[in-house]
Amino acid sequence: MSWQGKTLDYLDQLREWQWLPADRLYELQQQRLLAVLQHAYDHTRYYRELFQRHAIVDRFGQVRLERFTAIPFLEKEAVTQHFQELLSDDLAARNWYEGTTGGSTGVPVRFVRDREYFCWNQAIKALDDEWTGRSLIDKQVRLWGSERDIMDGHEKIRTHIGRWFRNERWYSSFRMKPDDMIRYVKEMNEFRPVQILAYAESLYELARFCEREGLTVYSPQAIMTSAGTLYDYMRQTIERVFQAPVFNRYGSTEAGDMACECECHQGLHVSSATHLLEIVDQEGRPAKPGETGEIVVTLLQNYAMPYIRYRIGDMGAWATEPCSCGRGLPLLKEVSGRVTDMFVDTDGRWIDGRVFLYILDPKPFIRKFQVIQERVDLLRILIAPVKKGGDPHAVYAQEVAGIKQEIKRVMACEVQVEFLDEILPTSSGKYRYTISHVTR
Repeated sequence: MSWQGKTLDYLDQLREWQWLPADRLYELQQQRLLAVLQHAYDHTRYYRELFQRHAIVDRFGQVRLERFTAIPFLEKEAVTQHFQELLSDDLAARNWYEGTTGGSTGVPVRFVRDREYFCWNQAIKALDDEWTGRSLIDKQVRLWGSERDIMDGHEKIRTHIGRWFRNERWYSSFRMKPDDMIRYVKEMNEFRPVQILAYAESLYELARFCEREGLTVYSPQAIMTSAGTLYDYMRQTIERVFQAPVFNRYGSTEAGDMACECECHQGLHVSSATHLLEIVDQEGRPAKPGETGEIVVTLLQNYAMPYIRYRIGDMGAWATEPCSCGRGLPLLKEVSGRVTDMFVDTDGRWIDGRVFLYILDPKPFIRKFQVIQERVDLLRILIAPVKKGGDPHAVYAQEVAGIKQEIKRVMACEVQVEFLDEILPTSSGKYRYTISHVTR
């Protein structure tokens, strides 16, 4: 069967899977979990040694599923250090490919995936699109980015043909100067997409630009945001400017698409056929519903290089109530940002970086900003101001004093404000509002 045929077959399975009751979904997920764990033990040196050391298998080499949470978390550093030992020894028989993460939080992580994983991930994307009302052939605009997108015009011809065939228009999140954004809006208005798929931060920046400049932009049927944290104020601005509902999707380069909002917008449904998500507290114990913790993911459909209990570096919380749509899929209340978006106060307590966004975003003189915790007692605030002329430190002295006062109500620390002409995105094209270099 071709990969397109497999993708459609898996899409049919996911369509059925989503409406199963939660207890039946759990049973099926446990079967898939057992299968990938047994494969990891039988075919990778890393997990063979790890499972034996932590008594994850019995004396016959069979995985003890009840011991799953005794498996140590897989760290990003371990993926790099033990790359070869994590590869399945039957890799030669698999249609596999290698990739890397964008490295937005440090050193890029290499990974290997197989065609089965690829087809499942494409099927997840297609199902998520169906929830927004988009079919496989409906027009789509993508505001996306990666380092290779800088080389505009150097993509392979087949890439352009593929985008044309799929009814897609791509715009780079690296090119977000005023002239670029005016062109994006003009072309979107002419193309009239059914859906816009975008980095949350990039589309928010485009929406704010349209509002400031009084630009009218075409309203698609739906907007899908991903590859970044969608905050409430960002959603409100995007929906107000584009006059379309926003669907938030959670995914990553190394783990694929994991969860997405449905038409009820009450949380993000986890794709439990392909991913097992845990949310753990600072001691590694399961977090309670509604309690923010660290997301840990196990891939159920990639046998080329198993990722088991992988600390992906994101924070989230389980919903306290099921979604009213009737789907039995596990429901995330939210994905609240990166672990490095959590700041540490002088007394050792965690402070959600979102508090600084709510302080800074409403300020009309700020075009773009970034909050960086350099030390437990030092915050740097980078601000790209709206052009006004003169020295911004003098022009906005009163506003800066107010910002420092508001921040010091939250954290007792030194606050340094720096004005820049531009604050650049990461190498993956994503933009980070908050960064903490302090570990608790």
